[in-house]
Amino acid sequence: MDMASAMASSRSVLALARSTPSPSASASSTSGVAVAAAAPSLRAVRFSSAAAFGSGTSWTIKRPVLRGATMHRVRDVVSCSLKKLAEVELTDLTNNPSPSFPAAPGIYAVYDKAGDLQYIGLSRRVSASLQSHMRELPELCASAKFAVVDAPERAALTDAWKSWMEEHINQGGNVPPGNVSGNTTWTARKARAAKPEIKLTPGAHVKLNVPIETLIDKVVKDLKVVAFIKGTRTSPQCGFSHRVLTILNEQGVDYEVLNVLDEDHNPGLREVIKKYSQWPTIPQLYVKGEFVGGADVLDEMVQSGEIKDLFKN
Repeated sequence: MDMASAMASSRSVLALARSTPSPSASASSTSGVAVAAAAPSLRAVRFSSAAAFGSGTSWTIKRPVLRGATMHRVRDVVSCSLKKLAEVELTDLTNNPSPSFPAAPGIYAVYDKAGDLQYIGLSRRVSASLQSHMRELPELCASAKFAVVDAPERAALTDAWKSWMEEHINQGGNVPPGNVSGNTTWTARKARAAKPEIKLTPGAHVKLNVPIETLIDKVVKDLKVVAFIKGTRTSPQCGFSHRVLTILNEQGVDYEVLNVLDEDHNPGLREVIKKYSQWPTIPQLYVKGEFVGGADVLDEMVQSGEIKDLFKN
């Protein structure tokens, strides 16, 4: 065959391929999950994105069939650099109620006591999300897997989340119950009344019979964990105060708060607490009567893992 004939033949084959209709899609729906086969090499899975985004929107994800260990890239396919769900070790939550999770963006999967996958989620702070689930849904949280995503952007987290979801379904699993459209078990937060702040005096109209230093000393020594912050428990008035409260909440610690800006009930506290601790800044945290430090110190303890020992017993 000469070159002209070969090129003509190639064009004919290409034209035929373009004009050939793709196989019609067949779909079935079970428990709010629809699966469709649109072509030999692609499948689409529909499930709720409420778990990831707090909405009831359903997403359709096109994904390639895995051939051996190679993932053939199609639009929006997640980078293979992310560890596969099957490769990540389980962290036991029943015998270790205070496991160390990364305070970083990433994805996670939670399993019940029977070893069934209940929920796959994404978070800008994995530690906070998992601690919250353990506190609010202890009966469903027996073990967990997690992976840090280097890029904190929403798109990167979403791609990683899709990757684990696709892998689980590819291995023959159903969409986890917590991710099924309409299920808000894992996304709804239980409303809890905030504990009130400690007030050193009944009000500005009451004259103190003891120095405020004495009242501070009693509070610090009588209570296990005390945070002196700017603002209240539910509305901290500076970023460092907010960070301290975030860490305490992530650790599931029962703690007390004193607002140094409340001049009506804590007159002069903002300056007196600095002299009491001989530390020039606020917030300040005390544990078992001992001064620990502020937000920077707590951040270092979180990174080193020392934070777990701080609140033991």
